[in-house]
Amino acid sequence: MQLECKASLQLQITACSRYRLWINGQPVLSGPCRSSVHRYFYDAIEVGEYLQVGENVFAVQVLLCDNSSISDWNTDPRYPIFSVETPPTAHRLAASGTAVDENGNVLADVHTGKAPWKVSLDNTWSLVRNMDAADNLGAVWEQIDFTRTPSQWKLPSFNDTLWSTAISLEPVLPGAEQQYGILKKFPLEARPIPLLNEIPCTLTRELGGPVFGGRESITVEPHRSVRLLLDAEGQCNGYMRYRMDGGTGAKLTFTYFEKFVRGVDEVPRDDWQHGEIGPSQKDSIIAGGGELIYEPFWYRSLRFLQIEIETAEEPLVLFRPEIRKTGYPLPAVSTVRSSAPWVEPVYEMAVRTLRCCMTDAYMDCPFWEQMQYPMDTRLQALFTYACGADTALAKKALQDFHDSTLPMGLVQGHAPSAPKQIISTFSLHYIFMLYEYWQRTGDLDLLQQYRTDVDRILDYYDRHIGPSGLVEDLGYWDFVDWQDAWADNAGCPGATKSGPSTIINLMYGKALLAGSEIWAAAGRPPLSLEYQTRQKAIAERVQALCWDEDKGLYREGPDYPEYTQHAQAWAVLNGLVSGPDAKALMERTMTDPDILRCGYSTCFELFRACEQAGCYHLTQSLMDWWIHMVEEHCSTCPETKADSRSECHGWSAVPIYELIAVSAGFRRADGDPGRIVVRPHMDLLPDLEGTNETEYGTVQYRYQRNGDKLQYEITLPEGLQGTFVGADGTRVPLQPGYNRIDE
Repeated sequence: MQLECKASLQLQITACSRYRLWINGQPVLSGPCRSSVHRYFYDAIEVGEYLQVGENVFAVQVLLCDNSSISDWNTDPRYPIFSVETPPTAHRLAASGTAVDENGNVLADVHTGKAPWKVSLDNTWSLVRNMDAADNLGAVWEQIDFTRTPSQWKLPSFNDTLWSTAISLEPVLPGAEQQYGILKKFPLEARPIPLLNEIPCTLTRELGGPVFGGRESITVEPHRSVRLLLDAEGQCNGYMRYRMDGGTGAKLTFTYFEKFVRGVDEVPRDDWQHGEIGPSQKDSIIAGGGELIYEPFWYRSLRFLQIEIETAEEPLVLFRPEIRKTGYPLPAVSTVRSSAPWVEPVYEMAVRTLRCCMTDAYMDCPFWEQMQYPMDTRLQALFTYACGADTALAKKALQDFHDSTLPMGLVQGHAPSAPKQIISTFSLHYIFMLYEYWQRTGDLDLLQQYRTDVDRILDYYDRHIGPSGLVEDLGYWDFVDWQDAWADNAGCPGATKSGPSTIINLMYGKALLAGSEIWAAAGRPPLSLEYQTRQKAIAERVQALCWDEDKGLYREGPDYPEYTQHAQAWAVLNGLVSGPDAKALMERTMTDPDILRCGYSTCFELFRACEQAGCYHLTQSLMDWWIHMVEEHCSTCPETKADSRSECHGWSAVPIYELIAVSAGFRRADGDPGRIVVRPHMDLLPDLEGTNETEYGTVQYRYQRNGDKLQYEITLPEGLQGTFVGADGTRVPLQPGYNRIDE
């Protein structure tokens, strides 16, 4: 595209399956936003800042994620991105934009089908499979020989005479969709969330002896080997950018990892002197000589980076590695401060975890699976609501799960994704998430659109009620928690092998209560009442068959002598016990030495049960887990308490909710986003202050002790009403502006 003057250009672009765009050699954007095959998103971005007077080149790398190859993933070295669901088609690119000058005069078009696009299929390059990555679904590696692969094609100076002219295709004949209902392969929609951040940074911190030192580049002489170890100063996601010159035939390996290890957590996560590189991902290339900028197609997640260089006959110049840090543009987050020294570092660690697990979908972990699971996502959405005003990514996740509904009535275990999986219990978390989204936003239209999903899921469970009157034999994967005691059952309660599980039945009971609230809000009171009746029946059967009077605990099944914190917590949340009895049950739950303990993924309900039973102080021993993470120099929250596979796992960012929604007490949970309820729980803290971000502006708060009394100062922005609820249940109205409550 030739330009005679500076211009602006609003570009709309999409591709099958993924694209990365460069303009004049500068990286711009990756996309499209992930979706199901029932809808396909396009991105829109202003690219005027990348344009120049004279010739301009738009270069797009398009990767087709061939879902059909997944069945052969144990033998085929090619490796699709599993978190990308692709229509049954081939490589496709669609772009549309018009360059205009400051007066709106048209200067040039870049529309596919009109502009002189050229195309080349690069058969020398593909994502490759590694067993560690394959076992964990999402992670991808690259192996590229730049003596065979073109490297300068993104630049205006590249000679494209051997490239072919792109072919213009129309997925559906004009008018066929409207006249005959023939669906397009790409039912395009504008992306429902903002574009992701891409923030350029340079990796400067070296571990061990400095190699770069203060220089911008190093030269590795022929037949030499060099190893560099770099610290990204905390877990992050980003598009790597490696610039080098010369070194034909040199081999370079880039190893990305989250921690140093020795034994089972015997060294702090950043102890490079006494530990070794933990589980890792690797890209490897062979330099082709001359100037080369190597940019892996997919983002990398890392805390540390090792670069190994082995030169051949020529010296190689390597410049400092760069990273374009990427992620969902989460707005300003709420803050906490306290004289308790653990509060700020624990909160910052949890927020970093959440940010790293947010891209164009919520992810369980960015390093490995990169999948959006209903269980993980429900918690991450709650954490997002607690720490800020954004609800867009949660709304998109609900759409993703809704689009994944299968004929038997359950949603898929992760979506969007190419491999289909059913985790039966995760459909219940989808119901919780839908209800909690309505509580936060009051979005009745969405609730009414998805309410039938709730009925199908709960009917599936109802069809699996056995002779005992309890749900059993659900089929598929009944995952609850990663527990050593359940290791041979892949995280499913042992009771599921022989009959009903108390945990799963009480999860179902709580989902019935959430469903009852959904249908009541959606204007269908008869079905709401039916759900209440069904929940009561499940609760009565659990009470009759699973309560152990001698232990004062619920068994994990009518005839299964195992006791779990999970079952006791869900019993409280279902209202099987209340008042002093609930408090006594939770005290036994937290102190019984033989009870099976919740992991990070399930302790959220344990926190909620303690809160509901009036004994939130018991959770101090749980919060110690996150304090220990800081002591172990974690920058994000790991998946499990010991020998964690993932060092950054969204379901573990629980302190965000506990500090903002519980300790500070800020919640909007009645379907009216214009009202806030402030019910502090200061059991664990001497004092607390900070901000709570809302779409109405910033709430400021300060809680301090005056002897054995607490003083609360809360300033609300204009447009936000509120209610303060004291420890004794006293309710005090809050008005915009300054409010003070002495308790």
